[in-house]
Amino acid sequence: MKKWLSDFSVSDITIELEDGVLVIRYGECIFDIFSDLDVRGRYIALLDAVDNDPEVKVVLNLNEHGCLGDEPYEKYINKLCGRNKSVDVATSSKFQENTERSRQLCFHYYTITKRLASKKLIVDGLQGTVVTPFFGESLSADIRLVSDDFCFSLAHEKYGLHPTGGLAFFLPRFVGQGRANEILLTTDVIDAKSALDLGLVSQIFPNEDFESNCIRTAKELARLSPATIETTKKLSFHDEEALHDYFEQETKLDPLVVNCTAKT
Repeated sequence: MKKWLSDFSVSDITIELEDGVLVIRYGECIFDIFSDLDVRGRYIALLDAVDNDPEVKVVLNLNEHGCLGDEPYEKYINKLCGRNKSVDVATSSKFQENTERSRQLCFHYYTITKRLASKKLIVDGLQGTVVTPFFGESLSADIRLVSDDFCFSLAHEKYGLHPTGGLAFFLPRFVGQGRANEILLTTDVIDAKSALDLGLVSQIFPNEDFESNCIRTAKELARLSPATIETTKKLSFHDEEALHDYFEQETKLDPLVVNCTAKT
């Protein structure tokens, strides 16, 4: 077994490699995991190792059903505020001073830049509800596959927050600036069919065999030439400076994301 594969150990994240596809499964504590500096370091080290391994052609990210949804997101926000019910986070001093929140937002910056720069094809298999931060991050994937009961939830509105995870950067590139503004300001939920119609996702699979369909699709994609994947990705996205400027602007507007764009 490859050393990086056997060495990686993080609670609620499991990995396996088969037929050129690295499957990464994310569990129910994902919001807590992404605010942990040690886990962030190990996870980014994993992405680096994967990118340098010629055996890996495709990285398939699968979430446990519900782990990216409204309920765990609300629990996470309320934990940062020190309360057990919905709150107006904009007026919560504890929230504003919480470094865990800052770390989670910074994690999205690091993972998004890694995914875009990766020589591997990044495929997100999303099931159930996916809230704003992971909606944004998912748009940095090369392909998005979703379940019948999938939906994007623009949950940031509920808490008086701006759309994180790079959503306001990526969404206009899919639907245009005017439509993106309308979605970000007036839309609560985008269901699977609407997401497909908007070009935000590639395919919808039935709930009952969602994971097997995602893995089958990823293995088919793994037959592509690595050179084709790498050069296509380089030609498809060359706005690294614009992305960096976007996160710098977010840093200026939101004190919770200080130093996210610092060079590493």
